[in-house]
Amino acid sequence: MVAIPRILERRQMNRAILTVCAAAALVLAIAACTPDRITRGHHLDQQDIDRVQVGVTTQQQVTDILGSPSSVATFQQHSDTWYYISKQSERYTELDEETVAQQVVAIDFDETGRVANLRQYDMGDAQQVAYVKRETPTQGAKLGFFEQLLGNLIPGQQ
Repeated sequence: MVAIPRILERRQMNRAILTVCAAAALVLAIAACTPDRITRGHHLDQQDIDRVQVGVTTQQQVTDILGSPSSVATFQQHSDTWYYISKQSERYTELDEETVAQQVVAIDFDETGRVANLRQYDMGDAQQVAYVKRETPTQGAKLGFFEQLLGNLIPGQQ
């Protein structure tokens, strides 16, 4: 008669283990649905941007406040422009990435090295670029899969 309570205890223990495993699997499944938040570039805080004053702040002070720029304009003749660019996106899968926020801060400097103009752009200012699907033709024969695979083994196949 002692064997029946032990069997019942094992069933209860197995049921408890199964419940814990099911709960853990549910938690992992829910956690897998949350997106990865990806930040590219250096996102600037508005309070740091507000510390940069037109006509007062120098290039060195801008570097101290905001850090090094993401990009520097190279084709302007009379002034220097620094760009601070950042983008935040969410990714649910490897191929499904969506841009959530985008920030571009452009700072123009005058000849004396002081801030002449400060502009801010966000996603509302962005323009969608259409990619061209044309291909550049190359010289030579177009090889098939097996010709590429065996091309080094069989002489004269290239």
